[in-house]
Amino acid sequence: MPDRPLLRLPDPEPYTTRPGPRGGSDIATPARDRQQERLQPRFGRLMRIAEHPQQLLDLRDDPSSIAPERAIVFVVAGSLKDFYAQARAIGLEYLGDFEDEFIATEDFYDRDDAGKPVGGRIYLAMPDVQALRELLSLWRRFTEGRRMPNGKGPWRELFASLIDVRPWGHEDRVPPETMAYWRRSLEDRPGEPVRFEVELWFYENAERRAQAYRNLEQEVRATNGRVVHHAAIPDIRYDAALVDVPPDQAQALLNNPHITLARVDDVMFLRPQSVVQSPPRAEPDDGEIVGEVAAAAVAGAPVVALLDGLPVSNHVRLAGRLIIDDPEGLEATYPVAQRQHGTQMASLIVHGDLNRGEPPLPRPLFVLPVMRPNASGEERTPADRLLVDVIYRAVRRIKEADGEQPPSAPDVFFINFSLGDSTRPFARAMSPLGRLLDYLAHRYRVLFLISAGNILDRLPVLPFRTSTEFEAATPEERELAMLNALNASKSQRTLYSPAEALNALTIGAAHSGSAFNGGFPETFIDPFTDEELPNIVSAMGLGFRKAIKPDLLFEGGRTPVQVVQTGDQLVVQPVRTGARLFGLKAASPGRVAGNRSEEFTFGTSAATALATRAAHRIYDLLLDGNGGSNHADLPAEYAALAAKALLVHGAAWGPKGELLDENFQPQGVGSHLARRDDIARLLGYGVPKIDRVLDCGANRATLLGFGMIAPDTALLYRIPLPPGLDGVRAFRALTVTLAWFTPVNPRHQGYRMAALDVSPGTDEKYWITSTRQPYQPTDKANMRGTVFHERRMGEQATVFQDDGYVLLRISCRSAGGLPPDPVPYALAVSFEVGVDTDIPVYEPVRARLAAPVRAAVRQ
Repeated sequence: MPDRPLLRLPDPEPYTTRPGPRGGSDIATPARDRQQERLQPRFGRLMRIAEHPQQLLDLRDDPSSIAPERAIVFVVAGSLKDFYAQARAIGLEYLGDFEDEFIATEDFYDRDDAGKPVGGRIYLAMPDVQALRELLSLWRRFTEGRRMPNGKGPWRELFASLIDVRPWGHEDRVPPETMAYWRRSLEDRPGEPVRFEVELWFYENAERRAQAYRNLEQEVRATNGRVVHHAAIPDIRYDAALVDVPPDQAQALLNNPHITLARVDDVMFLRPQSVVQSPPRAEPDDGEIVGEVAAAAVAGAPVVALLDGLPVSNHVRLAGRLIIDDPEGLEATYPVAQRQHGTQMASLIVHGDLNRGEPPLPRPLFVLPVMRPNASGEERTPADRLLVDVIYRAVRRIKEADGEQPPSAPDVFFINFSLGDSTRPFARAMSPLGRLLDYLAHRYRVLFLISAGNILDRLPVLPFRTSTEFEAATPEERELAMLNALNASKSQRTLYSPAEALNALTIGAAHSGSAFNGGFPETFIDPFTDEELPNIVSAMGLGFRKAIKPDLLFEGGRTPVQVVQTGDQLVVQPVRTGARLFGLKAASPGRVAGNRSEEFTFGTSAATALATRAAHRIYDLLLDGNGGSNHADLPAEYAALAAKALLVHGAAWGPKGELLDENFQPQGVGSHLARRDDIARLLGYGVPKIDRVLDCGANRATLLGFGMIAPDTALLYRIPLPPGLDGVRAFRALTVTLAWFTPVNPRHQGYRMAALDVSPGTDEKYWITSTRQPYQPTDKANMRGTVFHERRMGEQATVFQDDGYVLLRISCRSAGGLPPDPVPYALAVSFEVGVDTDIPVYEPVRARLAAPVRAAVRQ
C-alpha cells in the first residue's frame, strides 16, 4: 500500500450556471431562388402527383425516385439542432444521421476559408404518403417565401442549407468495402456461397420491423440463398441478418450492384461479415519451458472478465487462477495447441509481462470464450452468428440474470476486449458493435478496455529511396521520417471496430517491450528512439466525432521494421516474427509442453491486457481499507469510473509531444488545433504512469471523488491548497481528469447524450496556475469524448484567493437529447510543486480536508 494514499475530494456544492454565448454558422449558403433552381428537379415530379396516393406508391417501382416507404437522404451543410423532433412532427420516421465533409462549391463554402471542405451532416428519414405530402407542402412554402406553420420554422433552415435530397439507393447500400469483400470471397472460395451481413433500417414499430425481416427473407429466398442468423437489439436500434447467397448471385451483384438485395427499401447496408479473430502467432518456435511455479492463492469474486479465446486452464501460470464459463462446451472441441490468444491475454492480465516478475492478481480472472478455432486452426468468433449478438449475449450472461439462470460474474467491473474487426475500420460512423459497448458500459457500469487494432501494412517513408540512405540516417532522422510517414497514412491506418466506442478506453501499443536488449539483427531497424511513442503496428485515431482515440498507450513491444522496397520510394514493413527480441513474455500453449510453455507477443492486444491489469490494480488499492485507503467504501457503481479516471490521470505526451508539435504540419497562427489532433491520433493522452497516480508524494497530492450529476446542471468542488505557497514564486501544476459513462441515443445526431467538462468555478479562472500546458490534446478535443484530462502549470507568485481553495466546476450539458437520469462520473485532481521548492503539499492538504469547509453556493 502507498505511504501516501489518494485523498478524498470533499463533497461538491450545487452551482447555478450562466448561459454562454451562442455560436453562429460560418457556412455560406445560396439564396432561396438558387435553392429552388438546384433542387426543384428532385421535388417537381412529386409535387405533380402529390394528391394521387396510388401514383405516389407507384414511384416505389423506380429506385431513383423519392417515394413512400423509402429512405430519404437529406445532405445538409452544417447541422440542425432538432431534426429528430422536426421529422417526427410531420410524420417522417427518423432513421439516423452521420457527419460528413463536402467539397466547397460556389453555393456552399466556408466564409473564412473558401477552399476548406464544408462540414455537414447526412440525415435519414422515411416517409409514408401523408408525411411526403407534408414535406412537399413545406418545400412549396419555402420556395414561395411564405411563413412556415407554427412549430415548423426549422424547416426553412433545413431547406436553406440543403446540399442535396435524394432517395437512399444501391450506391449507399453497397459500400466499396463490400464489393471488395465479395470479390475476395469468390476468389478465395470459388463455388461456395458468399456470406455477408444485411443491416435493416430499424423501425420504431415492432410489426413494421417484423415485416421488414419477412421482406428480406423473401428476397433472399428469391436468390436461392438463406438467412443464417437474425438478431434485433432495440436498445441500440440494431436489426440485422447474416445471409448466404449463391456465388452466381454474388457475381451478379458485382456486375450490376443495383439488383436484388441492393434495391430493397428495407435494407440499410450490405456489409462484409463482422468477425474478430486472433492475429498470427508471433513466434513460430516452441518458446520456452517454465520451471516450478508457486501454487495459486486467489480469493474473492472476479472483477475482470476476459472475452477472447479459450485459455489453457491447466497451464502452470494459470492453474487455479481462472474461472471459465463455457456454456457451449468448447473445452471438448478446442485443441490445446490452438488456445493461443486467450492463453496469452489471460497470462498478461494475471501476471503482466512475465519478464517483469510482478506479483499475480489476488483475485481469479473470469473468462467467457467468444472465439473458437475454425477449420484452418484460426481463432475467431462463430461463423454462423452475428458478432454483435455474440457479444451482447456474452455481456448479459456475465452481468444479468436470465430467468432462473443467475448472472455468471455480477461483480465484474472491467471487461478486456483485446479483439477488433478488421472488416470494419472506423470511418466517421459509429459501428453497431461500438454502439453496443457504449450502451452496455452505461447500463452495467463496466469499463471496456479495447485494443485499437494492429496495422501490419507496408509504409512508404520519405525522403529516403534506398535502404543505404535509411540506415545511414541518424536514429533521430529516421524517427521523424517514420512519424511523418504514419501521419501521411493516417486515413489507411484507422481503428478497428469497436475501438471507436466512447464509453470505453481504447488502448494503443507503446514502443516498449521487456525483451528488447538494446540491439537488433542487421536487417531489423528500430524506427523510434523513445518508448513513449506508439508501436509501429498500433492503429491510429481519431474516434467518433474526432474524440481522442486511442485513449492511452501501454507497453506493446518495441517492434522493428524491415525495408521491403526501394527505388523511387523506400517502403518498410513491421517485423512479424522474432518477438523474443522485442516483445512481452506470456504463457502459451506451445508445441511440446502445452501447459508449461512461454512465448513472446506484441501489439495492441497485449497492451490492452496490461491496461486491464492496471485497472485491477487500481481497484485493489482503492478497496484496501486495511492498507490505509481513503476509498475502501467506494460504491460498486463507481468502481469502473474511478479506475477509468485514474488510468488516464497519469498520462502525458512527454518530450516527443513537443517534437511532433514542432514538425507536424500545418504550422502558423491558428493551426495548432489540426496539428495537435494529428498528434493525438498517435499518442492519445499518452503513456500513463500508474505508480505515480496511486502513490502521492510529499510535494504532490491526488484527490479522488465521484457522484452523479443531473443534465444541464453544475457542481462546484473546493480543493484546498497548501498554505506555504501563498505569494511564493515556485513551480506548481494542476492536473484534472474527469471520466463518465454517457447514455447514448443512436436516433439523435449528437449520439452522446451527456457532455461533461471541468472549468474554473470563479471569474479568476484557475488563478493558482492558469497556463495550460501546450503539449497535450487541445481544449476542443478534450470535450469530444467521455474523458476530460488536462494539465496546467506555472511559476507565478500568486496571492491566495477564495480562502486558499481552487474552485472547479463540473458541468453536464445535454448533447444528444436529454439524458433520462443523472450521469455517473469520477473526478481525479492532482496538485504538485517542484521537488526543489521545499514546500510540503500532501500533509497540509490532508489536514485542511479534515477541517470543516465553509459552505457557499454560487448564485
